Amino acid sequence: MSRQPSQRHLLERIGLHSIQGRLSAIAVLSIALTAFGIALAGYRFTSNFEQQRYQAHFALLARQLAANAELGVLLADQRLLASLADNLLAIDDIVEVVIVDSRDQLLLRRGRPANGNDLETVRALVLATSMNAADNPFVADSAPDTGADPIAEVRLRYSLLSLRQLQHRLALGFAVISLSLAIVPAVFYWRLSRAIRAPLKDLLQIARQVSQGRFDVRASGGTLLETRTLSVAINDMLDALQEQRRQLAQANEAIARQQVLAEVGKFSLTVAHEIKNPLAIMHGSLSLLRQQPEPAIELKQRLHHYIDDEIRRVNSLVEDFLLFARPRPPALQRHSVAGLCASLQQRLHLLQPGLQIHCQPADNALHCDQALLERALHNLVRNAVEVASSPAAVEVHISISDSQLRLCVTDDGPGIAPAERERIFEPFFTTKAKGTGLGLAIARSVAQAQGGSLDCQASPPGGGARFVLQIPLDTPADGSAVAVAP
Repeated sequence: MSRQPSQRHLLERIGLHSIQGRLSAIAVLSIALTAFGIALAGYRFTSNFEQQRYQAHFALLARQLAANAELGVLLADQRLLASLADNLLAIDDIVEVVIVDSRDQLLLRRGRPANGNDLETVRALVLATSMNAADNPFVADSAPDTGADPIAEVRLRYSLLSLRQLQHRLALGFAVISLSLAIVPAVFYWRLSRAIRAPLKDLLQIARQVSQGRFDVRASGGTLLETRTLSVAINDMLDALQEQRRQLAQANEAIARQQVLAEVGKFSLTVAHEIKNPLAIMHGSLSLLRQQPEPAIELKQRLHHYIDDEIRRVNSLVEDFLLFARPRPPALQRHSVAGLCASLQQRLHLLQPGLQIHCQPADNALHCDQALLERALHNLVRNAVEVASSPAAVEVHISISDSQLRLCVTDDGPGIAPAERERIFEPFFTTKAKGTGLGLAIARSVAQAQGGSLDCQASPPGGGARFVLQIPLDTPADGSAVAVAP
């Protein structure tokens, strides 16, 4: 496992982690191997050719000396032989001339000190030939007189220093040529790979910006026809996406405006419908009171009760609408569970006598907004009472479970269909003839704003509905506003 990151780090350091680096390395290596292979083959061929020519050159000089030394050998003329040897010694590479007779006795040795040990020797026989043949220095090699006897031997010793220097110059020249053949294509290939890589990097950067939501960026394309064509296609796609995004934004704005208008219309109709009935009842009661200057006490009390009841109903509606339209953040305070349960129990008894309230004593604390919590519980109890056979059929259980304050409200009403268990928490959705559809939505928002939840569980065995509101113990909420999502 540790070897792979080290190899990746090494590739990044030497520049082989990208397409450009790897292709450039492959190209440079291939071109370099090809160039140096061609250079090595050329050097060897040229070097062998030069060495053969070099040896042939000195062999020719030895044969010329042998042909010219025939008379000096026959006459034993040392000066003639010395003159011939000195003429050859004038050549820089020849370091020694030796002439021996047929019995291998030394006739002449002429030479000079040689630099180094890189020396070679060529031999040529001195033959007693006819004058015509002697006049031709090439006869000894091309058409020797098979009837002539060798009378002496010429030994020509020469140095290979000049040849080695020539070979070194050839090697240097081939190295320079091969290096040029490797570097020049590599430079052009690197520039070509860079011309490909730069637009790809630009496209990658554009893709990152587009993924971040920016559609106003455009690709440059570079200098190559293929990358420019690709950039034009991508720019056309971005233009189309930007136009579609603009059209989609306009459509979403139109839909949002329609939704707002629909919600406002629904809100207005609900307000008008829910306030119209209490106003009609209050108007009728006041009309009866005006028609009878001195009504009976029983009628008067009943009418006053109607008016008070409808005023409370309108006030409750207005509070729900205000809490829905203008949410406020919960005012979280630390409360003891025992004190909070006692307060809730008292208020529920005042709200609806006859409720069955079960409260388990607990010595815990929690952070909550007691007023909003009472409002949420009041909405649950009011809905349960409206559908229950009697207030006594509504049960409220307050307990501690899984480090949460658990408020459970159960009734024996018709229950809630499984398909409607989530929709009942939507604003303005109601299954009752009377109602705004805001009670459960506000209750869930109150619970969520205080870090809790409100759920509708499966119907109890005896029928009806069960709502469970939970608030965590000793867990302050984030202080978000109580808001109902339309």
